[in-house]
This record gives sequence, C-alpha cells and structure tokens, in this order.
Amino acid sequence: MARDYAKNRNPGRGNASRGAASRRGGSNSGGGVPGWVWLLVGLSLGLAAAAVVWIDRPAKPSPLIASTPAAAAAATGKPAPQAQIALPPKQPSKYAFYEMLPSYEVVIPREDAAASARSGKPTTPEIAAPGQYLIQVGAYKTREEADRSRASLALLGVESKIEQVTIDQTETWFRVRIGPQANLAKAQEILQRLDENGIKGMLVKVKAG
Repeated sequence: MARDYAKNRNPGRGNASRGAASRRGGSNSGGGVPGWVWLLVGLSLGLAAAAVVWIDRPAKPSPLIASTPAAAAAATGKPAPQAQIALPPKQPSKYAFYEMLPSYEVVIPREDAAASARSGKPTTPEIAAPGQYLIQVGAYKTREEADRSRASLALLGVESKIEQVTIDQTETWFRVRIGPQANLAKAQEILQRLDENGIKGMLVKVKAG
C-alpha cells in the first residue's frame, strides 16, 4: 500500500506538466510562420520597389550626344559658335622677283618691248612714259650668289651692278642689274645676247621722277 501511495501522491502536478508540454507542442505544430521568413519577404519587396523606381526614372541627356556644335546648341539653347576654318600655311610667293620692285618701276613684257623696238614707236603707255630701262638678271638671298651671277655677265662683256634691298624689313635680297639704258632698242639687244647665252633677264622701266 505504501508503494501505490507514492506513485499517486501528486497526480495534479503530472497533469499540469503534460498540459504545458501539450501547449508548447501545439504552438510549434499549429502552422505559425517564423520571423526570419517575414524578414526575407520584406527585403525582397523593398528591392523590387527600388528596381521599379530606378527603371522608371527620367533619363538624363548624355554629354556624348551633343558632340557637334549644332547638337550642343540645340541642347543648351545657345547659338553654335562659328567654326574656325583652318587655313593652309602661306606659301612663298612665286612672284617675289617682281614684288621686289619699288612702286616707281614697272615690268615691261618682252613681247611689248620687242614690238616697240621693231616699229620704233611705243606700243603701251608704260613704254611711252618718260624714263629709263634696266635689265634685272636675278635676285639672290646671298651676296655670293649675286657675285657669281655678275661674274658670268662680265665674261660676256656685260657690265652689271648689285643692289641690296630689304623686303618687309625682314628679308634681304641682292639683285643683279644691267643699266640704266635710255634706248629701248639697245636694251632689247642686251636681252637678246643674254638669251643666246641661256640667261633670262627681265626688262624694267624706271619712271622719271
């Protein structure tokens, strides 16, 4: 009898323990969602909303689009600047030989001089104007070249002289000249002699002052 009494002396406590265990078991087996699942769902929804906002944002104009002056002007509303035209480098003048003549000297074309010499009458106003004639054989950058040209003329029995001129206050030239000669026919004879020896001369009329 004592053994049976020990087993059943606290029946209420056993029932309470079983009830608490049943409640705990019931709370876990009742289908409740854990909190971390809700955290993942919220994070996913936030990322999806951010992606929608990013896709729907207004696009900013790319600076690469306005790569031309016209496009830049359309984008900014300002007039396009005038394009600078690249000019080719200035080439040395082919007519420097003539540009070195002062304003009171004029070049007489060989054809006009020959026609006037044959007829004995001036064929152009430049020939008719009072003055004297020079024959310019060449213009050289160095005096040594001018001296060689003058020596070649001396071998032909033609007397010449060297004149130094400065162009634009920067370039110095040495020109070899024959004369002056008042008679056009005589000047024409000298030109003919030069031509026969392979020397090209230029007839210049110096106007009377």
